[in-house]
Amino acid sequence: MSVAGTARPVIVGSGLAGLWTAWRLAAEGCASLLVTKRSLADSASAWAQGGIAAALGPGDSPALHAADTQAAGDGLAAPEAVRILTTEGPERIRQLVALGARFDRAPDGRLSFGLEAAHSRPRILHAGGDRTGAMLVRCLARIVSNHPLIEIREQTEVADLVLAGDRVAGVVAVQRDGSVVTLSAPAVVLATGGVGQLYAVTTNPLVATGDGWALAHRGGAALRDLEFLQFHPTALKLSGVNPAPLVSEAVRGAGAVLVDRRGERFLRDLDPRAELAPRHVVARAVAVADQSGGAWLDARRVRAFAERFPAVAAVLERHGLDPTRDVLPVAPAMHYAMGGVATDLAGRSTRQGLWAVGEVACTGVHGANRLASNSLLEGLVFADRAARALAGGSRWQGVPISGAAWTRLAGSVDEAHGDLRRELRRVMTADVGVERSEASLVRAGRVLDELAAAAPREAWRTRNQILVAQLIVAAARRRRETRGGHVRLDYPRRRRVTA
Repeated sequence: MSVAGTARPVIVGSGLAGLWTAWRLAAEGCASLLVTKRSLADSASAWAQGGIAAALGPGDSPALHAADTQAAGDGLAAPEAVRILTTEGPERIRQLVALGARFDRAPDGRLSFGLEAAHSRPRILHAGGDRTGAMLVRCLARIVSNHPLIEIREQTEVADLVLAGDRVAGVVAVQRDGSVVTLSAPAVVLATGGVGQLYAVTTNPLVATGDGWALAHRGGAALRDLEFLQFHPTALKLSGVNPAPLVSEAVRGAGAVLVDRRGERFLRDLDPRAELAPRHVVARAVAVADQSGGAWLDARRVRAFAERFPAVAAVLERHGLDPTRDVLPVAPAMHYAMGGVATDLAGRSTRQGLWAVGEVACTGVHGANRLASNSLLEGLVFADRAARALAGGSRWQGVPISGAAWTRLAGSVDEAHGDLRRELRRVMTADVGVERSEASLVRAGRVLDELAAAAPREAWRTRNQILVAQLIVAAARRRRETRGGHVRLDYPRRRRVTA
């Protein structure tokens, strides 16, 4: 295995947060190396349908956006992180427009704003109806790919962090041809996304396997709030399809309603906001309906469905569903992680030299439950802050390292252990899903311990996923209350937050 590198940060992941970090560093005159497991286009950001929230519309303000974010966070959103998100967000949107991002506009040429669950004002920007994430990633990927200060290595999977004393000094990566290389770096920025593929039903792409959490934990960085996982209420319920196609929350914002097997709406009696209640409320209601005979999304009264939601319409057509005629079978699916690598407000982890941005990080901005369409905005705002902080300390020096200890990675045998990963996804969905209890979490922990014992050392990808699942279970057992995306059947009440 070779050791390579220059005094430039390594950015791991090519979603919106990773791309923006690379671009902003370059704008500050700093070089970087961006590595991604698959391609620049393969990330959860690129799949985002709902849009990006920002207080730019008439009658809106950062203070109103902050209030909605705090309310959705169920008492745990960090006030300063929320203030930063909502006050700096509009400028990031203006920068995107200046870079060539094309958001949907009204006939008079002004930006068009949609309404989504738990927002008090229409403030959701879209592109191509429900292709917002794809547009943003495509726009930034084009800029990053052509920038002389940014090197991109696709099909390059980071397997470990390199430590030099008490700091992170690089990464160990498996390249496209299977060779292993150690890349020295003065800083490593994790932008690896979420953990959805630990669940049997998820809207996350296949690359969302929790790599960043495993890397950070093994590297000695603190993680927090791992128990808070958001399940999207309206993934299409289709047997054997992974990832589960998502029916955007914006469809409910446009007037679609949820009905049970009798064709009756079931959310009106649970929350005055009905289909526009916070996601954890809707997800739990859909889960109960699904277990009692099924849940369906009725979008037959949504005007111009195919024009407004072309990506959803195309998916439905591929599966023989017509939203103007059919009710759509739905179920909750693992969608977004509120917790992650604990960072300060500039993306620094508790381990020197290690940074984290986007979904892999926990800034505290989401609290116990993410407000719809705040995720893309968080990726932009905090990636921008991280890049500026990195650039401000850019008198970087490489640290001499040796990569001999990682030669074992070259012979990965993960392909032979799909059965372990399938059992992992089964138990996480059954026992650590929308609803949990001490009994279900103990049961899950026991199974995960058995899987860890059965996974050989060489199956490092599988072992990473088992480790992250164990960390989630441990966090869920510690929180003995129901709050936001964490529902404990044996502790149904929310504890009072104390200073």
